[in-house]
Parts: sequence; C-alpha cells; structure tokens
Amino acid sequence: MVPYILFFLAGLGWGYALYGIWRWTALLFPLVLALFAFASDGVSGEAMLELLLALGLTTAGIVLGTILATREDTTQPA
Repeated sequence: MVPYILFFLAGLGWGYALYGIWRWTALLFPLVLALFAFASDGVSGEAMLELLLALGLTTAGIVLGTILATREDTTQPA
C-alpha cells in the first residue's frame, strides 16, 4: 500500500512543479523499478498488474498536480 501512495505523491509533486513534457518523467520511477524486478524475478502476471496500478496512480498524481498548478497560476494576480 505504501509504495502506491508514494507513486501517487511523486506524480503529484512532478505534475505540480514541472512544466511541459518534463512532468511525465515521474512515470520512469515505476518503470525502472519494474525492470529491475523483472530482471531478478522474471515477468509474471501479478508483477504486470502491479506495474499497471503504479503507472495509473502516478498518472493520476501527475494530472492532479497539473490541475492544481494551473488553478494556482490563474488565481494569482498578474
């Protein structure tokens, strides 16, 4: 449970703090960790489902962070 919360929070931070394509680099974290797990334990259906869940939560965090950053940019006076 804790790793999924961390993936979401990483996506949220990246989505909030970075602009453009750089915010999507947060997706590299679960991918790199999965590659190391696949290299040591092999590819299994359970590992693939966990990777998809981690990618989904990271993406949700990025989208929410982007929305929060956009909302903050529009509420600040020019």
